[in-house]
Formats: sequence, C-alpha cells, structure tokens
Amino acid sequence: MADRNVEVALERFTWRMLSQYVVPWEFEQLKSRIHRWDQWCEEWSKEARKHAGIGDKALADGHRLTAGAAYIRAALYYHWATFLFVHDQHQWRAGMEAMGECWQKAAPLVDPPMELMEIPFEGTVLPGYLRRPAGIARPPLVILVPGGDSTKEELYDFGEHMLKRGMAVFAFDGPGQGLVSARLKLRPDFEVPIRAVTDYVLKRARVNARRLAIGGISYGGLFACRGAAFDNRFKAVVSVSSWYTPAGRFTSMDPLSQTGLKQYMGENAEQVQDSITLAGAAERLEVPLLQVYGGLDRASPPEHAYRVEKELKGPATTVVFENGVHVCNNLHHIARPLIADWLLDNLR
Repeated sequence: MADRNVEVALERFTWRMLSQYVVPWEFEQLKSRIHRWDQWCEEWSKEARKHAGIGDKALADGHRLTAGAAYIRAALYYHWATFLFVHDQHQWRAGMEAMGECWQKAAPLVDPPMELMEIPFEGTVLPGYLRRPAGIARPPLVILVPGGDSTKEELYDFGEHMLKRGMAVFAFDGPGQGLVSARLKLRPDFEVPIRAVTDYVLKRARVNARRLAIGGISYGGLFACRGAAFDNRFKAVVSVSSWYTPAGRFTSMDPLSQTGLKQYMGENAEQVQDSITLAGAAERLEVPLLQVYGGLDRASPPEHAYRVEKELKGPATTVVFENGVHVCNNLHHIARPLIADWLLDNLR
C-alpha cells in the first residue's frame, strides 16, 4: 500500500499528469511500482530516461519529428519526477537539469521549433521558449504563465492549440518556478517579471505587438490578470482555475503541498500566499477576460471567478465546466481548444 504522500500525489494530480503526454499504460506501471514517496523521483526518472533514449535513437536514424516528440515526453516525465519532490534537493535538481537538457534537445526538432531565450532579471535569468506559427510574418503573441508548482514545460500542449490557430506563444519560468525557485521565490507583484519578459520578447520575437495577450493556469491566471492590469499592451487575458486571492489556504493544504510551497515561495510561504491578490488590480483590468473553472475543483472554486467579475472594468466571459477538476485537466480536449478559439477571436 502506498504511503500518504504517494496517495496525495495520485489523488490530486492524476488528471493533470495524464493531460501532459504521460502514457496511460506507463502511468499504471509507475503506480504499481511506487509505494513510498522516496521512490517517486527515481521511478519517474527511469521512464524519462527511456523516452530520452527513444529520442536519441530516432535522431540518429534521421527521424527528427519522432525524436522531438520523445524528448518532449522525456522532459515532462522529469517534470513529474521532480514535482513536489523538494525534500531531496540532490534528486530534485538533477531531475530539473535533466528536464532542461531534454527540452534543449527537443527545441530544434519540434514543428514549429522552439527558440529558447533567457531573460535577464534581478541578477539571474528567466528561461522561456518562443514558438511561431509557420507562414505568418507577424503573428499575434500569447504569453503563458505557469502555476505555483508548475513550469513552462507544462504549458507546451496549451501552446499547441494556439499555434494551430496562427498565434505565436512564449512560455517562461518566473520567480518561484522550476529551477528559478532555487534563486528567486514567487512574489505577489508578479507583474514585475511579466513586464521584463514582455519587454525582452517583443524586441526579438517578430510578432504583432498590437495583438498581444497573456494567460495563465492556477496562480499563473491571477498573475496574468495582474500583468494585464498594469500593462496596457495586453489586449486580452485568460485565467484558468485561479483565485481572487488564495489567502487562508495554507493551513488546510496537505503537508506535501505545504513543503512544495516552501520551495516555490520560501520559508514564509503562508505569508506570501496570503499576500497574493487581485485587490487593487481587478478594478484596473479593462480588456476582455476569459475565466475557465472546474465545478469539481475544491482548490479554486468558481466563486473566485464571480468575485473577480464584480470588480472588472472590462468585459468578462466565465466558463464553468461542472465536471472539471483543477485547470480542467480531465477535460483538456475541450477546454484548451476553447481557450485558443477565444484568444483568436479577441486578437483579430
């Protein structure tokens, strides 16, 4: 029988993993092998190494698209290997670095390719990747913001739907996300790194700066709203399963998530979480906002969307999938195309 941390990870995040290139059969095999939390990182890493090996062989055989897809899957398996596994910093960092290596290998092989960028910010860099749709000289651009325990790699599939509709995407790790969390912690004024990223990317991305949107999942949705509230270059915003404020959540969270938040937010994670809010920002938001929530989501229930709506100056569209979990990952085949369609309609 699995220990409590393994049970929590599977109970809360199964749909999230399965919506991110995890093979269902391999997932079942992993579940049968992992009984203790200290096995989690290594067992996922074994599967990641297998897919990286598939990529290496495909590339040697000249099959670039197959290799790129295998490296993407390997990177995401490393993401799940390190997910909340922060008590063992050696394994966590090794997994994070391996994820980055796979992502680098995938970058020139996927279609369209990724252009990897490092944005200078407060004495370090924020890593990100740009993908542009083929055949469009100056496409609109959507900047994507991960959640509190997420990374830019987890936004790859979201971006796929946008690229198919002629929009470029740029996803990045900000303070408190991915390996950046070892140097900078999550901050309530996330609009500050968003502005730095936006400034940098618009100078280099060859996109239509007048057709610019921002979106995020979980904490990233709230941060996307703040980004647009304090930067009038954004013409549309998407927030998926976020909050008006997550204040007061820390004490009710399971110990595994509390430990993870201390990696991402610092030892004073509860105080940081309590200070994250749209108060004073929602009232400044004048551009169209799409909010997507799940009716089964206990972490960020739809009541937060309705509270945000009441303070906005601009128009809001709120979609609640009654059978949706957090980020509607169990309905990703419906929610993610809907988001991409809405963005296209609002960036014409």
